[in-house]
Amino acid sequence: MPIDHELRKELNDELHGRAGMPVSVPATIIHLTYTIEHNDQDPVLAIIALCKAMKQKPPQPDALHFAMPAIGGHLRFERHGEFYRINLLRKSESPDDPFVGLPKNWIEELPGKRLVAIRTSLVQKQKNKAADSVAQKMFGHDDVAASVIGQGEATIWMDFRIGPDGFTQILVENTNMSPLRMGRALRRIHEIETYRMMALLALPVARKLLPEINDLEQRLARTVEAMAQGQGTYEDAALLEQLSTTSRDVESISSRSNYRFSASRAYSTLVSKRIAELNEERVKNHQRIGVFVDRRFSPAMATCQAVADRITSLTLRCERASNLLRTRVDIALEGQNQQLLTSMNNRAQQQLKLQETVEGLSIVAISYYLSGLIFKMFDGVLHELGPTRVNVINMTVIPIVALCVWLVMKRVKSRLNRKF
Repeated sequence: MPIDHELRKELNDELHGRAGMPVSVPATIIHLTYTIEHNDQDPVLAIIALCKAMKQKPPQPDALHFAMPAIGGHLRFERHGEFYRINLLRKSESPDDPFVGLPKNWIEELPGKRLVAIRTSLVQKQKNKAADSVAQKMFGHDDVAASVIGQGEATIWMDFRIGPDGFTQILVENTNMSPLRMGRALRRIHEIETYRMMALLALPVARKLLPEINDLEQRLARTVEAMAQGQGTYEDAALLEQLSTTSRDVESISSRSNYRFSASRAYSTLVSKRIAELNEERVKNHQRIGVFVDRRFSPAMATCQAVADRITSLTLRCERASNLLRTRVDIALEGQNQQLLTSMNNRAQQQLKLQETVEGLSIVAISYYLSGLIFKMFDGVLHELGPTRVNVINMTVIPIVALCVWLVMKRVKSRLNRKF
């Protein structure tokens, strides 16, 4: 028997874990999305508590998705990276309280913060009743987006507004769509709203960062302008310190916003993909859902992308300015070092000349004392020779002694040069 990889079943089940639920007419689907932080309670614990209260088999503590029968329908739980979703399907018209039958306060005690709450009403299309009248009765206004999907088998109505009860309303009129296809279509609609809201979390961050980015751009511009005018090394050192401070502040902004902007781009891509999967057709006198979302959603994403691009541009500009200034400082330091080396070389040459002068005087002094020592040693003999001969001997001995001293010093100097 071959040995299976320890993650084979888990990875394979991931493909089937978030399938759409079959939905038949009539039905009401409550879709909730909660964002969670690192210090929030694990939402799986709330699902386990619900299963115990309703005497159902609970999920595993590390479950990422779970489904169970509940109050005449189904409840589905899905865990994602920074949010989780709960879908509650009722196979009938929704009562005034959509959570009737669930344990008291269970919904209110769910961890995290509610970001999306959708009430989707699925009804059968009535042949003798205009679709506009049904939507007008439900939404109470005409600013509604609508699309025909599934090649005319269903019509979806949305106004993307939060009602007094805290829910966004969606109306789906089914003409001839199968329950399984309807479940997949509703899942796409709910994902559009969830991913749209998750993507828009970056918009407040972008707006908050704009004043900081403007200030950093002005600081960088002033520093670069001062670089063009500065000439002294001390000025360059001060400018380099300013650039380091600006780069630090830019990096701080980047680290605070990079994840949010990256996640926003990913969610925005998913929104576009889910809209494309609807394969919409226009309903008379109404914008398609994709067009409605694009006209209001795309500018917000463009703002986030523009802020992210400005942060990236600031990072690159700070890096280029720092490299340029460091190069100029290095060149200035090399010039100073060259001047210092030239000065040291001149001093060494002066010391060498002084040393050679001292060596000449040393030869004279040594020769003088050595000659005096020789004459002192032979003072008695020289006294017997007479003054004339003594003078001749002096004239002969002194040059010889000086030559010998010069040769000895030259030999010693040569040996020292060979060593060093």
